[in-house]
Amino acid sequence: MVYKRNLGKFGLAVLGALALGLSGCSGADFGSELSARPKPRKLSGTDTQPLHLPRDAAFSIVFAPATKDPGLGGDAKADATASRDGSAAIMAAVTESGSATAEFKLGHAFENDTARQVDLVIAVSLDYEYTAVADESVALPDAFVGLKLYATDRRNRTLRSYDLIRHSTEKGGAKVRSNERIEFSLVLAPGASVNVYLAGLAKVAIKQGRSASGSLTITGVQMEAATRPAPPVRTAADEQG
Repeated sequence: MVYKRNLGKFGLAVLGALALGLSGCSGADFGSELSARPKPRKLSGTDTQPLHLPRDAAFSIVFAPATKDPGLGGDAKADATASRDGSAAIMAAVTESGSATAEFKLGHAFENDTARQVDLVIAVSLDYEYTAVADESVALPDAFVGLKLYATDRRNRTLRSYDLIRHSTEKGGAKVRSNERIEFSLVLAPGASVNVYLAGLAKVAIKQGRSASGSLTITGVQMEAATRPAPPVRTAADEQG
């Protein structure tokens, strides 16, 4: 397995520290399941050039649900969009009381259409901007913003996962702009498929008397996929010989 993560800052204004978790607002594995099975791109193993998305094909994994539930005397807003050309945006906000959740999943599915196992090498790059704002008189986990990169199999089992953003207003507000490039590889058996996608979440939950909001926008999402023959599996006889 190969894993590289390059973080390039092109603008940063942080009002508080990044949180590693968010009590009572979001689980560590948000976005880890797909509600529908996307049609995978078949990889023949004879391609000499990497597949570039969305230049060579539009993204096949595109989901953007949003829900809101205002409390008594409160107001809640939620909005989510995702585009096959490589962009997505989510926003959740609550005034006084209530909850709001906005999510997206954006990526592609691949299938090993050969009779032998292959190494699938993936590189994902993107620009992003997120904000988290809350009443700072008392530090509470009113708003959460998160972004993860997943590789899952057709049964929604996680093969790889990488945290790109995980911020709670429990650690203060934030306004951040940055970019990322993540590279990794995994072995695909003959006929096996993998879903590679970014999962974003903005979630706000307030009981009463406070206001908070969270938003996340990703743009310029690029994905490169290349295959190469996987090294043969060594047997006990090989080890002894």
